[in-house]
Amino acid sequence: MAASSSLSRIQTIISSGLLFCSGIRGTMTVRREGVGKSRLESLSDGIFAFAMTLLVISLAVPVIPKQDAPELLPTLISGMSSEFLIFAIAFFILAGYWLSHHRILRSIEYVDDRLIWTNILLLFFIVLIPFTTSISGDYDNVLEAVLLFHINLLCASALLTFVWLYIRKHYEELTSGEVPERELKRMEWAGKFRALAIPAVTVVAILVSFFDPAKSMWCYLLIPAIMVIAGRVYPSSCHTT
Repeated sequence: MAASSSLSRIQTIISSGLLFCSGIRGTMTVRREGVGKSRLESLSDGIFAFAMTLLVISLAVPVIPKQDAPELLPTLISGMSSEFLIFAIAFFILAGYWLSHHRILRSIEYVDDRLIWTNILLLFFIVLIPFTTSISGDYDNVLEAVLLFHINLLCASALLTFVWLYIRKHYEELTSGEVPERELKRMEWAGKFRALAIPAVTVVAILVSFFDPAKSMWCYLLIPAIMVIAGRVYPSSCHTT
């Protein structure tokens, strides 16, 4: 009876120890993940969508008497060509940022505090884009107004690049899966190509703006061509989930 009682106590102690260790592992997993990746993606998607929607506010409807509209409105609309151009540029750049952001985050399972705050800082510059788009569209002949737009994009691009670099450096800590070495290298080169594309074009636009602020916006038409080249050189890295 004594031996049976001792054995029962030992089993109870072992079971309690296993439950305690399991609880520690669960706590470590939660701490490792911090905020769930899905919540960070949801926040980012919402802000990207909100910023893209706000861009249309930069296109102000001309206010003229209704009786004069047939004569004056066509001229006023054609005079908004620079505003339409910068609206289109900002919209598709935001779309490109969102797509790159999706591709970067889809490769990991967890997020830590540093990644979260870097992403929040990125979103700060994303939500600022409608304002800089509006002011540079209204005053495309003013160097400071156009530079504000270019620097805004440069900051957003730099932070998106930093997010990618951070994930590449801490990949093993942010995911439980394994990626084949060959595929990892392909993702590495594709990521570098895209990460440097928009910042490089933005720097060119900044330089051009000192000579002609309005024409510096046309530099961003290089981005679609660069993305097409990236898609052909690294086709497997362009698949979306």
